[in-house]
Amino acid sequence: MTSVLSSGEMSRACGLSAKALRLYHAKGLLVPAHIDPGNGYRRYTAEQVERGRTIALLRRLDMPLARIAEVVDGPIDGARERILDWWQGQLYRIDEGRDLLRRLDQRFATDNSIYNRLYSVKRRAVPERKLATMFGDVEQHDLVPRFTADVVELRGRLAAQGATFGDEFWVVYHSVVGPRIPGRIETCVPYEGKADPSGPMMLRMEPAGEIAVTAVTVRHCRYPTILGAFNAVEQDTTGEETGRPREVYPVPWSDDPDAVVAEVAITVLSRG
Repeated sequence: MTSVLSSGEMSRACGLSAKALRLYHAKGLLVPAHIDPGNGYRRYTAEQVERGRTIALLRRLDMPLARIAEVVDGPIDGARERILDWWQGQLYRIDEGRDLLRRLDQRFATDNSIYNRLYSVKRRAVPERKLATMFGDVEQHDLVPRFTADVVELRGRLAAQGATFGDEFWVVYHSVVGPRIPGRIETCVPYEGKADPSGPMMLRMEPAGEIAVTAVTVRHCRYPTILGAFNAVEQDTTGEETGRPREVYPVPWSDDPDAVVAEVAITVLSRG
């Protein structure tokens, strides 16, 4: 039997506010499976949650609703290309802000009091996970669109094979990414069930271990502010052997600026 979700349950499941759900219903982008004719209450099915998650991810990029419809309603094989093609048309805005970002970057690189005020680092054990991953080289201005497109493709390929996955994904930084500095990233979606490598999707097992981690809100989950979180976990693990730093997105994106939607983490390989 298909699960039915209220508007509140749907909001919590996919990260879209009640206001956003009403808007996307009116625009035909996320139409409820059922509307009570007496009280107007909207009901959604569990199968619509992934569509809502994808919409939330793309709205982070400020993608227009018409373009989002093209992505979510089109074939999964072309979804990544449609996202990245649209983003290429937005890059003129990036050039206008690069000088400001460079100045802010310098400020955050030198003022450790900012890091200490914003970010509290904790240690946490993580279990062994099966991962579907994609690699790519990217500069800072392309980073979020690129890993967003990767997540959409990875989830689509996993779903096509019957594997299951939740909200969580993360991005591992194998080298530094910055303005005009292309770096190597690995986008990772943990999954359960059986899957085979497909197209650009590779599979690997991540071992259990310990991470140093700090939470990041929507307000601070942007460049260069988020550099403080990376600095905080690196300072906390000084003298220890560590893996590559990563941004973890354990829950759907939110339109609440104070909602915790991400973590910056680094794997602790051995004590110093």
